[in-house]
Amino acid sequence: MQLRDIISKLLIIALLKFFSPLAAQQDHTLFFLHHVPQTNFLNPALQPECKVFAGLPLISSVHANIANSGFTFNQLFENENNGEYSFDATSVHHKLGRVNYLSTELYLSLFSFGIKVKDRFYLTFNIRERNDLNLFYTKDLFSLAYKGNTQFEGKNVGLNNNGLNFNHFREFSIGASKIVDDYNTFGVRAKLLFGKLNFKTTRDNVSLFTEENTFRLLFESDARFDGSLPASLVYEDDGTIRPDGEYYYTTANDLVFNRKNPGFAFDAGFVHRYTEETVLFGSILDLGFIYYGSNLTNYGLKGAYAYNGPLGDTIITENYLYDLFDRVNDTMEVTLKRDPYLFFLSPRVYMGGSHQLKNNLSVGALLSTKLMKQKIQTGFTLSATWRPKNWFSGTLSWSYLHRSINNIGAGLVLVRSPVQFYAVSDNVAGFIWPQSTRNLNLRFGLNIIAGCRSHSDINRCGCQWLKKEEERKERKRKLIKK
Repeated sequence: MQLRDIISKLLIIALLKFFSPLAAQQDHTLFFLHHVPQTNFLNPALQPECKVFAGLPLISSVHANIANSGFTFNQLFENENNGEYSFDATSVHHKLGRVNYLSTELYLSLFSFGIKVKDRFYLTFNIRERNDLNLFYTKDLFSLAYKGNTQFEGKNVGLNNNGLNFNHFREFSIGASKIVDDYNTFGVRAKLLFGKLNFKTTRDNVSLFTEENTFRLLFESDARFDGSLPASLVYEDDGTIRPDGEYYYTTANDLVFNRKNPGFAFDAGFVHRYTEETVLFGSILDLGFIYYGSNLTNYGLKGAYAYNGPLGDTIITENYLYDLFDRVNDTMEVTLKRDPYLFFLSPRVYMGGSHQLKNNLSVGALLSTKLMKQKIQTGFTLSATWRPKNWFSGTLSWSYLHRSINNIGAGLVLVRSPVQFYAVSDNVAGFIWPQSTRNLNLRFGLNIIAGCRSHSDINRCGCQWLKKEEERKERKRKLIKK
């Protein structure tokens, strides 16, 4: 069996295995704009058509995304037709999945550079600032907050899979892609990471039992969080635990140039030309970790606590919450340490393909999977890319993302040599009706490009950077005929 047959079967298996109604990370629409150098972020095997590109500092790639898989603003707040909104938790409750999330991404390229070497190799160097936040909440937790605990009388409610992860780090990467033959291209990228800020819930074995008749709450926990932040929890003189924003004296300059939290990750990808018109793609990204060793806090809570009702004054104030926090700490086993810890990145997998319909028109399909502790996020996209001129190209896409089918994406690329401008979104409707969408997403930037080929058509495989291979193959055929 040939390699291309093996890869195509693996792609089909991956599509069947991972396509489930969950959610996904962004950048689906960008994936098929191969003449934009930033697509190499998504697949290190991709080689842009120009020999050299340089990303303008700070503005070569700005990526922002916010998504909520549980509900939209209009679902949470009902419009009363008089300009006012009322809270409508009942509607939201029916729409929630078992595990839901609110996530944000903010990626900023500080410097990018790529160069083609000997027509077969493509080398890249990038520096990026990356911020990821993921808040996970279960339907049971929302139901408990909305309807109270009477609905769970005599029942044990599991509150696992709720959690919060935040990670801000700087990424230095070096990548290399090689055209192996007329059919296959492979690429890898090594990434040196330096963590700046981090917070993660490590253990989340938490449950709540409501006694019959008395409605007394029995809270059981084996939970922990780790943090690398300027603020920390500390023991006060009276033995209570309180947050302290001055425990670690950290300036903004200290955070920006902090090198005490090193890490490493790598990416790998392939491009396989299955037929003259069809190309298959695949990549796996962010296989790695960061070792956090500065500004540390490790807080653990293990045991059981019986809540019999309000402690004195029934008004819930800050002092009341601190009193309850103290009572829980006194009753259960508490650990407060300053130990280093590992934070593992969430690997992402992309599998897709494109098919050339005409010289300037191609269609594609893409499946993505993001592996996280609380949830496996997946998404699916169909796209069409049109490039009538070398200086202009556009793309339209439809995606299933964040448990929603209402995602119409678009992209635009304009070139006035040597400057390339691009703007891409997986959900342009979100900017028109933000109150009715589950996600807002945008990536844009400016690149300096040089050594581009003069032709304006897209070759039959949909990847202009394989044009040299086609020309070389054609020359061989002519020599054989002679």
